[in-house]
Amino acid sequence: PFSPEPSSPARREITCGVEMAAEGSSNPQSPPAEGTWQAVLDAVVPAVVALQVTAVRSFQDDHAGAHGGTGFVVDAGLGLLLTNRHVCTCGPERTTATFVGCPAMEEVAVRIAYVDPVHDFAFLRFDPDELQQTPRAEVALEPSGCHVGEEIRVVGNDSLEKLQILSGTVARIDRNPPEVAGDYHDENTFYALASSGTRGGSSGSPVLNKRGRAIALNAAATNGTMHAFYLPLHRVARALKAVRLGLAVPRGTLCTALTYASFPEVLRLGVSREFLSGSVLGTELPAGGTFSKATPPGGMLQVRRSVPGTAAAKALQPGDVLLELNGSPCVDFVKWDEALDDHVGRTVKLAVCRGGERVEVELEAQDQHDLVPHAFMEIGLGVFHEVPYQTAQKHNIPLRGVYVAQAGFVFGESVPTDSVILDINGTPCDDLRTFEDILQQIPNKEYFTVGWMVPKNSKERAKSESVVKMQRHWHSCRAWALDRKTRAWIPRALSAGPGAALPEEEGEGGAAAPEEAHEEADSASQDISESSRPEVEASPRKKARKNRTTGAAAALAKSICTVVFRTLQNFDMDLVVDGDCIQGDTFCCRGTGVVLNSQSGLVLTDRFTVPQPLGDIEVSLGNECRSASVLFTHPEHSLVVLQVEPAEGKSSVDFGRAAVFEEDVVLEPGDECEFLGVNAQGRAFAHQVRVQAVRLGDFPAHWPPRWHERNLEAIILADNGSDLAMSGLLCDSHGRVQGFHAVTMSQNEEQTQRIGYGIPVHAIVPLLRHFCVQQAGVPSNSLTVPSLEVSFCAAELAKLKRLPARLRPSNQWLSKLAKAGGRSGIALKIKRVTAGGPCHKFASEGDLLVAVCGEVVATAQAVEAKLQQVVAQARQATKVAGDEVSHPIVADVPLTFLRRGKERQVQAKVPLLPSDGTTRILCWHGLILRETPRTAREFGCVPAAVYISQTMLGSPGEANNIEGEFLIAVDGVPTPSLDDVIIAAERVEERRREERKSRLGGGDGGAGREPRRHLRVETADSSGRRFVRPLEPDPLFWPLYEMSQNAQGGWACDERVGL
Repeated sequence: PFSPEPSSPARREITCGVEMAAEGSSNPQSPPAEGTWQAVLDAVVPAVVALQVTAVRSFQDDHAGAHGGTGFVVDAGLGLLLTNRHVCTCGPERTTATFVGCPAMEEVAVRIAYVDPVHDFAFLRFDPDELQQTPRAEVALEPSGCHVGEEIRVVGNDSLEKLQILSGTVARIDRNPPEVAGDYHDENTFYALASSGTRGGSSGSPVLNKRGRAIALNAAATNGTMHAFYLPLHRVARALKAVRLGLAVPRGTLCTALTYASFPEVLRLGVSREFLSGSVLGTELPAGGTFSKATPPGGMLQVRRSVPGTAAAKALQPGDVLLELNGSPCVDFVKWDEALDDHVGRTVKLAVCRGGERVEVELEAQDQHDLVPHAFMEIGLGVFHEVPYQTAQKHNIPLRGVYVAQAGFVFGESVPTDSVILDINGTPCDDLRTFEDILQQIPNKEYFTVGWMVPKNSKERAKSESVVKMQRHWHSCRAWALDRKTRAWIPRALSAGPGAALPEEEGEGGAAAPEEAHEEADSASQDISESSRPEVEASPRKKARKNRTTGAAAALAKSICTVVFRTLQNFDMDLVVDGDCIQGDTFCCRGTGVVLNSQSGLVLTDRFTVPQPLGDIEVSLGNECRSASVLFTHPEHSLVVLQVEPAEGKSSVDFGRAAVFEEDVVLEPGDECEFLGVNAQGRAFAHQVRVQAVRLGDFPAHWPPRWHERNLEAIILADNGSDLAMSGLLCDSHGRVQGFHAVTMSQNEEQTQRIGYGIPVHAIVPLLRHFCVQQAGVPSNSLTVPSLEVSFCAAELAKLKRLPARLRPSNQWLSKLAKAGGRSGIALKIKRVTAGGPCHKFASEGDLLVAVCGEVVATAQAVEAKLQQVVAQARQATKVAGDEVSHPIVADVPLTFLRRGKERQVQAKVPLLPSDGTTRILCWHGLILRETPRTAREFGCVPAAVYISQTMLGSPGEANNIEGEFLIAVDGVPTPSLDDVIIAAERVEERRREERKSRLGGGDGGAGREPRRHLRVETADSSGRRFVRPLEPDPLFWPLYEMSQNAQGGWACDERVGL
């Protein structure tokens, strides 16, 4: 790459069409000869910039995120850059330009000055006074210089390598626009073709001739070839004149896309040879166009398609060949554009050849700027705007409806991104304003219908109708409008909608719940879902089938329920899911629940079904569907207690019937029981199953850190049916629950697999005693679990006996462990120690835990029971049973370890773990932060920091490449907790206000734009590596907001404006 030395701006001259400083040549040994490529590059390179663009929101078919490209200065005095439309995007963005042609690599903020509504070019504006060491250079435009055979150089950020110089020769100047993957497709223009081999990042590069003039704009390439496509500059030069003068750039359209067809093709379509030879080739070509006497045309313009519903769609037909435009022959896209741009709001006359006949039509030229979106709406982290012109043109749909740029939480489960919403609750949504008005009338948590279609998917082009749930509380709801003069996006807060939600059932003006709670089961399984259906008259055959529902299915018909959990992918805190759970922008998990306490509305489920508190939860029992929230999540086992909300208009909960648990039962290998549950399709099932084994489970850990089951003698079933990879209940023939069947995920590089296992009832008993036998004055969510915070695995005694004498346990200990473990023949070996836990300083991986409080233990159940006994005794002794929440008990527990055969006695302070799961998050500059989870400490020591769970696309966190999993400090202020992050943000804002106040008190009166400011962000990863990166805040699009769960289980979003 060529890098010129810095030059003094004292004396300037015009060289090769580029204004630049005369001093400071890039070659200090000898000045290049004028007219050589070296001289051209010396002059041009200082004007080339590498663009770093961040699309802060998904818009049209451009998704939010950071990317790179190229631009070059076309007016150094006004600070105007030229680049591609697809580089800078046409939605809300943040862009910086780095002058890569100078060693100083100065960086400036740029903003959009003009984006063409159809052709692939845009102008960006920067402040030239911000450049201190970069010479002022600009590249002149020469639209007429693009000729076949012209030797060229393409200078730009090819492959994002800041600066590369590629060579080529123009081979064609009359190619139709290249087909690209997205909806945006340039139309009604020629493209030039050369084999320069450009790649990603070079879009927006100048295509230079040997005079140092830009003759085209690099725009696209064909993968796997050397082919590159360049946009001619005729319309670019015209737009530049208007932008320089601060004038609007008129752009006219007939909503018709033309294509350039060869002479043999148009002759076959009916154009006469007389017209071709007399009016096209036999006349002098107009000046300023693509063609000349040296390069005559080789074809004519043909109608390809028109946007449905427009006047052109009625008057023109595909295959029509353009003969005349406003009375003159027209075979050049340049002249087509000129005529339409000069007649915006007025009519143009067209003569076309249709099947050999001359047809004359008169159409009004519309303002193309009005056909692209200039506003969008946000709800539930979704982005919606009107249907763009390019989408309507490419996919042959009318310019009606609301385009889903990002589906978000409300629509994401059922309506895909890049679809078009046609109606809400049967009311057509032809524009964004109607869409907003309809949604504002829908109460929160109410279901409503949405009609939609996917233009680019042939299978989903037909209208579909789905039922979605209004959920405004997951993010701020705003409407944004673009000020076309300043190109600034102006937000407007939307109201929270009407008051309380209507009942979630069919009614006047409302929509039905999304689906029945249970569907008909497979014929191979016993149907237990009849009680879940609405009360309708059944056929005699169905009545007979219903009467056959007996045993456990009948006993638990009013206790077993369906639990559905949904959350946005951005809010993934503890999910480990497979492809079946991914539905659009959301994760959706479905499983089984069982009523613990009907009067309090408490339901038990597993952590695969409800992996975290942050999400929308619904519980269905019979024909009743209610919202729920997480009341308690067991920190060790896959057990979650849900609090069901009261029915609409009622104060009491009263949900279903509490199941009966057999607290003293112990399932053993060979025992038979019934397995009841709900599968992934929502179908109820019941199977007779047999216990194959009860053994200490080796449950997989996950990365990134996610909760996983540990220290459990799991019940393994002998059957291998697909339903056994679902959650459910293990019970006897009378419906008495003997265990809960949970699900976990096993991951490898190739696939994920669901694994089912049973949780014995002894692990559920503490929850039953706490939530079903409440003591007066004890908060329902005050349950705590004692834990050594280690993970056990099985050590076979037979293998321990074969160790060398210096390493194996003594015969006395082996005898004690064999007696305590019974037929299992194992001891408890420590697999992993949680950093900072009670055993962190005493235990190590490979140690054997052989006794707790002097009592020999060989099972995880025995350890758990002994810890609970110690805690109960401590509570009784201190008499603080009613004050556990404010003064947690830390029990002193004697432990005995064996390390390489040597006995070690330690005294551990065992903590009481509260409910697990994240109940509060911050979105700070697009980083989703939470308190460091306990699962992260399982992999080793962690810094005093908050945990980075996600990075939002299009955010400053992504744009500035913030690395690591832990946020340690901001501008030197430590951030060990979320509250400290808020304090750091407040300090930054306070400092910014002081700087603004100081500028207002200075001589400039605070004039001009606010200077760019960066935060110093310190992060670390799980390996202990430290990173320091600057981060530029964007409080307009990325203010600090907090999501938190209140005491009633509800979630709310609190936005901190200005932070």
